[in-house]
Amino acid sequence: MSQSATPAHQVQAAAYRRSRSQQRTLTLPKTAKVVQEPLELDSSALFQGAREVHIRHKDMVYRLSITRFEKLLLTK
Repeated sequence: MSQSATPAHQVQAAAYRRSRSQQRTLTLPKTAKVVQEPLELDSSALFQGAREVHIRHKDMVYRLSITRFEKLLLTK
């Protein structure tokens, strides 16, 4: 009985194959999402005359305030 020879390209590929612990996983989205332009709000509409607003994001509340130099400051 003769043994079938393994093709050279398979032997070469096996030599370069990473072990399971060295492999990295790349997860791609299932569907491509359409990139939307960011929502733009005028600060006067957001603050409505106040100097501070509170923004709830998940379980946290952030404070967005206008400083005395008319800059915006976001704090937890």
